Amino acid sequence: MEREVNEEKRAKFIEFAGKRVNNVLHDIQILEPMARSNSYDFTKQDVEEMFNAIQDTLEGAKEEFNRKFEEKAKASKKVFSFGTSTVSKEEVVENNIESTEELKV
Repeated sequence: MEREVNEEKRAKFIEFAGKRVNNVLHDIQILEPMARSNSYDFTKQDVEEMFNAIQDTLEGAKEEFNRKFEEKAKASKKVFSFGTSTVSKEEVVENNIESTEELKV
């Protein structure tokens, strides 16, 4: 089940995220001419360090956005039965547990 989206908050997100993403894209794009310029000298390690830093930051930001969906998904997929520990639906499916008797710890 997909959660409802607050249209006012979504419009605000679209406006601000769009501007910020365009700023990031611009900043990345202006790095490229440095690679072709004779005004700069750099090593392979310099390039690796730059792009590793960019990639790490990008992955961290993406994880933060995805955390919103993962937490809600995990919270909605718990199974409970008296005499058992709380088990996620994924664990039930992964272990092919078919009855609550098999869930008892």
